[in-house]
Amino acid sequence: MSSSGPTRQLPLARSDSGPKEPFSPGSVARQLDYCTFCPKMCRHACPVSTASGRETYIPQVKMDRLNQLRLGHAKWTTESTDPLWACTGCRHCTMYCDHGNEPGLVLLTGRAAAVQHGVPHPALAGYSERFRAREQRLSAQLVSSFPDNLATEGDIGFWPGCDAIDKGIDDIAATLALFERVGLEAVKIVQAPQACAGYPLLAAGHGDLFRWHAGRVASSLRGFRKIAINCSACLYAMRSQYPAEGVNLRTEVVSLADLLAPAANNLACSLKKRSVYYHDPCYHARYNGVVEAPRRALGQLAEVREFGWNKNDTECCGGGGLLPKTMPLVADQMSKRRLAEVQATGGGMVVTSCATCAFMLKRNAPPSVEVANLATAMAQLSETPFTAPQTPMDEDS
Repeated sequence: MSSSGPTRQLPLARSDSGPKEPFSPGSVARQLDYCTFCPKMCRHACPVSTASGRETYIPQVKMDRLNQLRLGHAKWTTESTDPLWACTGCRHCTMYCDHGNEPGLVLLTGRAAAVQHGVPHPALAGYSERFRAREQRLSAQLVSSFPDNLATEGDIGFWPGCDAIDKGIDDIAATLALFERVGLEAVKIVQAPQACAGYPLLAAGHGDLFRWHAGRVASSLRGFRKIAINCSACLYAMRSQYPAEGVNLRTEVVSLADLLAPAANNLACSLKKRSVYYHDPCYHARYNGVVEAPRRALGQLAEVREFGWNKNDTECCGGGGLLPKTMPLVADQMSKRRLAEVQATGGGMVVTSCATCAFMLKRNAPPSVEVANLATAMAQLSETPFTAPQTPMDEDS
């Protein structure tokens, strides 16, 4: 089953025609029917249901609920659509589905339908306006924080991502310091009116706004041959959902880890390497194929240890799907559950390669666990100095 597909074109109407594409109308209807009558084989793989302890949040029940809404057997209400929002889109359930169903992506269409029926999630009321205000604030914040490191064109640009600007400004400073040290000083931060690639708009059920926003981002990036991005979900949006919505992104988009991995050879490390755990962001591991690059980057500087659940089988930190907004306590519990393994072994450093994952894990880390984004960890391990500017923090999105 393909990981990409036109989210806007996942209709909830019946179709008797056989599916010719993974996200054709017939295929979506088939996935909903298969999940409705499935014996819950992927039940163990849903981190939201596990962390919340609620049977109504297992993938089979969420898909069944959407199917009943699709068929007109249930009314579109805040209560009936609640399970549609209990998903981070982590795709772990798909890994254990014999049919290759994609609940995470199909549920996005349910969210869009809920918004169209006038029943968005209560925590996301006025979200489009909030998103726009945050974009303006973060774009201005980036300019004020790094006025000498911005460009509107060049060979390679750096797209920090909205969560890095808002909650991980030190990671941006560390990245720039690494660029300078390894000979990538020509890489500049993309100066644009946008700070986010738009994934949160998809997760909130605003497909039309996402398409409009994607077009604006694509226009802002056309001055660069390549962009390195520090957000796993927005990397997926740029690579897969932009073209699905007819947005032509002429710029090559890679993860920041892809850019840093070969450059890590130019960094010196101590003779005795420190042991660090690497947490795979769900969207990198199961959508983007970014698995080995961050390990290669870290492996030059540290002894990389693995979680029990790793790579394509990684566990979600709770940061995707706007879950920190719709179910904040469950999202935090997912992060705590993820770090419990490291805590049980006495603690240590956990490194990840996504700004959202870094934020979620940091705010839920016990005292014995240190969490760092990839660039910051590499700077620390290679003794590359950097100074982060002081900026206000605002967690709204």
